[in-house]
Amino acid sequence: MTNREVAQILVKIADILEIKDDNPFKIKAYRNAANAVFKLEENINDLHRLDRIGDIPGVGKAVKAKIEEMLEKGNCEYYDRLLDEVPEGVLQMLSIPGLGHKTVRTIFNHSGISNLEELLKAAQDHKIRQLPGMGSKTEYNIIKGMEILAQNAGKATLGMANPVAEEFKKYLLGCEAVSAACIVGSLRRGKPLVSDIDILAASEDFSTVYDHVSKYPGAIAVDRAQPDLISGKLTYNIDFEVIVTEPADFFPYLVWTTGGKAHRSIIFDNIDIRSLRGLESEAEVYKKLGYHFIPPELRENTGEIEAGKSGKLPLLIERQDIKGDLHVHSSWSDGGTKIEELREAAREMNYDYIAVTDHSKSLPISGGLNEDRLAAQAKVIEALNSQTRDFSILKGIEVDILKEGQLDFDDQILSALDVVIASIHSNFKLDKDKQTERIINAMQNENVNIIGHLTGRLLNRRKGYEIDLEPVLKAAQKNQVALEINSHPDRLDIDAEIAKQAKEYGVKIAINSDAHHKEDLKLIQYGITNARRGWLEPDDVINSWEKDRLLDFLHKKP
Repeated sequence: MTNREVAQILVKIADILEIKDDNPFKIKAYRNAANAVFKLEENINDLHRLDRIGDIPGVGKAVKAKIEEMLEKGNCEYYDRLLDEVPEGVLQMLSIPGLGHKTVRTIFNHSGISNLEELLKAAQDHKIRQLPGMGSKTEYNIIKGMEILAQNAGKATLGMANPVAEEFKKYLLGCEAVSAACIVGSLRRGKPLVSDIDILAASEDFSTVYDHVSKYPGAIAVDRAQPDLISGKLTYNIDFEVIVTEPADFFPYLVWTTGGKAHRSIIFDNIDIRSLRGLESEAEVYKKLGYHFIPPELRENTGEIEAGKSGKLPLLIERQDIKGDLHVHSSWSDGGTKIEELREAAREMNYDYIAVTDHSKSLPISGGLNEDRLAAQAKVIEALNSQTRDFSILKGIEVDILKEGQLDFDDQILSALDVVIASIHSNFKLDKDKQTERIINAMQNENVNIIGHLTGRLLNRRKGYEIDLEPVLKAAQKNQVALEINSHPDRLDIDAEIAKQAKEYGVKIAINSDAHHKEDLKLIQYGITNARRGWLEPDDVINSWEKDRLLDFLHKKP
């Protein structure tokens, strides 16, 4: 079994236990273990051969035994027993946007509905509203949620597709007949959800490339679709296409295959692509067509063509511009890494600072900090800061925005911190006006610096709550509050469109990892891609600033 397969079973165990309303600490243990296994850089089978499963952070004796059983037998008896109580079809209900464990528990316990088909029919027949605590709104959410599932069927997040694509590209470049290869299409443009993986390969020997691809261990199926096209399925059932072109045509076709349909139809209007043969970079292709080089993330026909023609394209933010991460969780709450280990991981990324922003007391299941533990953590951070002069750990917290927009710590506590992130973790179903008012009320607290994952979306799982964006942006600008691009590939919240609008309003952005393990710090790259899609430049992003300028902003100095 692979790392991902083991992690998926652990997640499902946690989900079943939560549906059964089991011990919350037991549920948390399985979720922490699943996250740790998923983030492992080593092959879990190799760790097992070395008897090192117990060394994985967050894996206790009980979970260790079940992981070893999976690796030795290919199954887990405990998981199989749980499936007898809560069928797989019930777990699939959790994939419906807006449906949580509590709602699924009520539906299953009081109706016996055990799969998506039965659930949809019950909602359409108005039978869900007859269950305890349910109503017409729940039925509406189920029907709309299943529509969203249908729309996103077969789509993978960047976090899933990109590693698969990079590994496949590396394999292609190992073929002696391939002189160049590049990921193209929506994945290269950094779209949050992609339908497939497209790779452009330069070669004069299609047959050899096809034979090479057909032997790829990660390929589930390989077809010779056209004289210059190889298609099939990769790991996790992701569709792929390898477009093979002659080396002299590589860069013209790189521009062609990367751009969205509207972008390339304008760029190549009345142009014979064969006339561009022999050009040696994308920049040369664009220059020949009469444009400045347009970065891949912008090739969506959202103003970049006009800007490329006039030379007014933004100088987009890059990874090397980021000087720190302002949303990081430690082992003090639900993170899996000690603060000192986070510091060292951040220094390896050439950061100048990080902010430790553990959960606050309204999230006890996540180990949320109360006032005493927050004060104790501050002393630890101060001691660590005394050890280094070239790196700073900022004291922070991720506070909960409560139902009316109040925060779950008082102002005196918050004013002593460097960074206060305010986020919504509950009451997702408030109407648009109330949700908007709730966020604006939080922004009006002078201690709030950043609004975390503004819309609450979870890609392929939850659409996100509705807000009236314009008054939110106006309030953010007025109160000097930054909006977060949460880099986790399941979120990428705010999206590129909102980021671009924020820039137009003069609202600053924080690109954060929301790391719960030191390896999660690397997720920042997905947030940077999202920021680039939103036309953001370094000055738009507060954690690209030097520490002193950042602190002036956080302390709301003019």
